[in-house]
Amino acid sequence: MGREMQKGPLIPKPVFQICPPTESGSCGTSTLELRRLCECDWVQKLITNAEEVTLQFQPPDVDIAHECSSCTSIISRQAAFRKTGHDNFLYCPNAVDLAEGDIVHFQSHWMKAEPVIVRNVLDKTSGLSWDPMVMWRGCREMNPKVKCKGDGKSVRVLDCFDWCEVELNIHQFFQGYLKGRMDPKGMPVMLKLKDWPPSTLFEERLPRHNSEFISALPFSVYTDAKSGIFNLATRLPKGSLKPDLGPKTYIAYGFPEELDGGDSVTKLHCDVSDAVNVLTHTAKVDIPPWQYKLVKKAQLRKQHVGQQTEASASENKSLKEVENEEAALKNCDGLVREESLKNKAGNKEPSNNSSKRSSSQEGKCITAMESDHDPKEAAGLIPQKNVTMTNESIADENHNDVCLKTERLSSEETNGNANESSKAVRGGAVWDIFRREDVPKLIEYLKRHKHEFRHFYNEPVKSVIHPIHDQSMFLSESQKKQLKEEFDIEPWTFEQHLGEAVFIPAGCPHQVRNIQSCIKVALGFVAPESVEECLRLTQEFRRLPKDHRTNEDKLEIKEIVIHAASSAMREAKGLI
Repeated sequence: MGREMQKGPLIPKPVFQICPPTESGSCGTSTLELRRLCECDWVQKLITNAEEVTLQFQPPDVDIAHECSSCTSIISRQAAFRKTGHDNFLYCPNAVDLAEGDIVHFQSHWMKAEPVIVRNVLDKTSGLSWDPMVMWRGCREMNPKVKCKGDGKSVRVLDCFDWCEVELNIHQFFQGYLKGRMDPKGMPVMLKLKDWPPSTLFEERLPRHNSEFISALPFSVYTDAKSGIFNLATRLPKGSLKPDLGPKTYIAYGFPEELDGGDSVTKLHCDVSDAVNVLTHTAKVDIPPWQYKLVKKAQLRKQHVGQQTEASASENKSLKEVENEEAALKNCDGLVREESLKNKAGNKEPSNNSSKRSSSQEGKCITAMESDHDPKEAAGLIPQKNVTMTNESIADENHNDVCLKTERLSSEETNGNANESSKAVRGGAVWDIFRREDVPKLIEYLKRHKHEFRHFYNEPVKSVIHPIHDQSMFLSESQKKQLKEEFDIEPWTFEQHLGEAVFIPAGCPHQVRNIQSCIKVALGFVAPESVEECLRLTQEFRRLPKDHRTNEDKLEIKEIVIHAASSAMREAKGLI
């Protein structure tokens, strides 16, 4: 000790600590060296400087009690029917007509945490095709030395019926996106492919599409991931760990009407950051009249066994009418079975059914947790089916009994409502976005009615940790009506059309149902107006169990805020 004191002033030494044991998820052998990344009083100095600079600043008053006086019928869209009426219309400008001053109008709505819809954003781009086959070819044409998860012959897709993953040939998945798929009973099969290619490689594997997407985004001061002055995530210093904010691609099948289970949906959830979502491609699948009747029959059966609280006017039929319709549909069922048996008899390879709609062991998932209280199941961890489809068994481009047999069945349909199958579907997806202030009531409703929702294996939700963050619930039209009756709250509901960008504020729970085959591309950003909500959500996520899907703070919002504040102080001092 004495000899050390004679060597001059003490220099702070790094703190060494042995890595925690393997039982806690660490290696247990390495040495951790803890070092300070900044001066010990850096944050305190930053706070003092910020207080001095903003001493004379008065934030603008946000009027939330009245409608926006700048919104006309041309640039607004009704999305709710609340009694108050001041926020029933959403700001919905045309991207082609946006001027520099429109950013102020956008901010007036963004400060109130209102979604914004911008139309025709693709009209300002070069017109690059977002067809899935074009994207697939573009991904394959890139440097073959770069390994990309999901870039091979098969991908893991999500079956929206039982919420299990299944391995499927990527070409067959895209063919189903364009032409449709069905199960042995004739019901539509809804599949989703999320984050393909992975967002960390999107720019590398699809550089032209990435550039096209970035150039299409309006209000670039918020959405530009590299230089947006109002995107606080851009202020992180070089070399720091950047959050994965996208772009992320979502490719999903869709159906115009609600199904009796298996709807193509993104379930209710809440993002920790702001986001913008662009519908870049849609595909209208030709649906034969007989299949519409099958869907209608399933809806009526659900209605009459009491699983729906209120039937729509078009479906409010007597039991006798239902029986007559079921008798008329027997012929259709027979045709479906006949077609399926013929296909199976004519092909030695096993069928490429993506979903076994039964309660047999074949329809179970290999990593499913049977316990009602298993935290992993409640946390939303996606199980996988025990039947893995090989590339060989699913490579037949004729689709066998899975893809829609529209020609023969449509021609043999008698007294079919052909007009139903030709219904005009303008939009690609239906959005429901809830207000931040309605979250407590929404949570209360979901907890009260949790057993009315279905998730894994299409079975009722048994365990709930957090009804929103679990991402295991989707509110149907009848449930949204029930929510309004019991708690007097409703979401903003609207259709997203091709080329529309939807801005979703952080902390606004939302869900999406695809009514056509859709490709959407989303990007996250951190706006100054949302920092307080991002911090609140981060703390909320950390209180969730360790193995919950949203427990981890992937945004690192505190680090973003500190560096953004430091950057702003440097710029402010330079101006002063």
